[in-house]
Amino acid sequence: MPSISSRTGSVPQWHLHPTVHLKAPHGWLNDPCAPGYDVATGTYHLFYQWNPKSCDWGDICWGHFTSQDGLHWQHNRHEPVLEPSMAYDKDGIFTGCLYPTGPNGEQDQVTIFYSSVCNLPLNWAKPYRRDCTGLACAVSKDMGKTWQKSSLNPILTGEPESLIVTGFRDPYLAEWPALDAIRGGRDQSLYGVISGGVLDKGPMVFLYTVAKEDLTKWEYIGPLVEFPLGQCYSRKWSGDFGANWECANFMTLRNGADEGHFLIAGSEGGLKRDHETKSNEDPYVNWCLWIAGRLKAPSEDNSSTKIQYDYGGLLDNGCFYAANSYEHPIAKTRIVWGWLKEEDLTINRRKTKGWTGYLSLPRELFYLSIPNVVRALETPLADITSVKVVDNSDGTKTLKTLGIRPLPGFAALRTTMPQQWFSIGGHQAGGTNMTKLFNSTHWEVEAVIRVQAGLKRVGFYVQHNEDLSKRTTIFFDSRKEEIVVDRSASNNEDDIKKGTVQGPFTLFYKTDQVGGATIEDLTFRLFGDGDVLEIFANDRFALSTMLYADAATCSGISCFVEGADSDGVVFKSITMWQNLHRITSH
Repeated sequence: MPSISSRTGSVPQWHLHPTVHLKAPHGWLNDPCAPGYDVATGTYHLFYQWNPKSCDWGDICWGHFTSQDGLHWQHNRHEPVLEPSMAYDKDGIFTGCLYPTGPNGEQDQVTIFYSSVCNLPLNWAKPYRRDCTGLACAVSKDMGKTWQKSSLNPILTGEPESLIVTGFRDPYLAEWPALDAIRGGRDQSLYGVISGGVLDKGPMVFLYTVAKEDLTKWEYIGPLVEFPLGQCYSRKWSGDFGANWECANFMTLRNGADEGHFLIAGSEGGLKRDHETKSNEDPYVNWCLWIAGRLKAPSEDNSSTKIQYDYGGLLDNGCFYAANSYEHPIAKTRIVWGWLKEEDLTINRRKTKGWTGYLSLPRELFYLSIPNVVRALETPLADITSVKVVDNSDGTKTLKTLGIRPLPGFAALRTTMPQQWFSIGGHQAGGTNMTKLFNSTHWEVEAVIRVQAGLKRVGFYVQHNEDLSKRTTIFFDSRKEEIVVDRSASNNEDDIKKGTVQGPFTLFYKTDQVGGATIEDLTFRLFGDGDVLEIFANDRFALSTMLYADAATCSGISCFVEGADSDGVVFKSITMWQNLHRITSH
């Protein structure tokens, strides 16, 4: 079994470059923009908000990646491809989307839409200046190498005239056959949404029809969703809907003959879970949400088409935000990217490092069905608001929820045979059993874990030193039904915040072949990539965070089991890959 080697006396190594995460060449990066695939040229496009002048927010323009396989990327120039140059976008090129034709359906062109900002600041808590953000587009006629802003800009000068808004930005455009059907079988249309909120009312998603033959004609038909201020269906299993939404995307996902309608969005002005116990801190946080519901047809009282909320949860429980997605036109899979925030470093440390922010691993969203469920570990099924509970004739339940996992094709980046461990368990009654595994600063781990009665915590120590005085602890707490990342001992640097990050997660008892009920296995997928950590569990949980450690002395990875009844096998298997193929040439 590989051992942990001592590296005392080494020169400190901080902020290693990522291997499998995208970042800007330098400066500030935030929202992923306009992800998509152009069938005509076989090219994947992925843009991002970028400030090349600073490691702080400001002077927002767009950077651009392209790919031929959706895994390996190259920068389209190391300077912005789209930046403020007109009166209507003089203060910023904000988040947007891609449509793989020209504005009038030209098959040899690609169009991107963006929020054109002409007045700052934009803040949900401050008065909104009318028409400070509009809608604009740019077109490429050379396979995405260069982009020209349309002479018809701005497509929209601002928000609907009748509303006083808290925000109006982040266009998303796509087909939505389910909405065509709900609206009475009219001719197939495109639908655009812009995210925001209405003053003193709450978050709203503004719905438009867009003609395929003229993408510059956006006709407002009403709100797709609207919620009261601070709507929160569960303080544990979901997030606060806040006052204003950003980056809303709609989608219909299918599982066989079954289908579900979903919306993903980021919320501003939502309260933290622990806001009542930390009165000296800002009580608000951005939540990355998803909701599922029924499409509701326009009613006789002239209300617009809406999604009627059914259930919902969190797309990610950590620093992942501003999700942006598309349906692959050939594979018909839903691919989503997010911005991984770096909010734990001082500006001086960011300047020294040279960059701030990453794009997440690409993830697949899908409609997940969990059959033969009897109950959860602790919480009654009816109280878990992130699942839809369907009764079965045999007395069991089938649970429906949003599935989320790393893009399946990501396995192609594994360049070496894996290391594997089997049948690791606990041996110290009432204590903690730890097994050292390997050293690495860039790694992927898959673990299958048997959770049994009496087990308190099970997980990993990562990026730890020889005596574990410096470490980050990842664990599942079966009693609290949480996956936790404890970063309090990750380093001793005064200019790095080291808070704990956690998210709700439970396992389900399912009927077995002999008529009893057993707990499903916990399946972890972990990705450590320099400063970045992404965690997935059972295809229905994600948590992203930053993990800052001195790579010279803190590269150990170990697993542990804690609990009074931890005898026997707990880790059924652990599989580890190192030296994943670098996804960019820089």
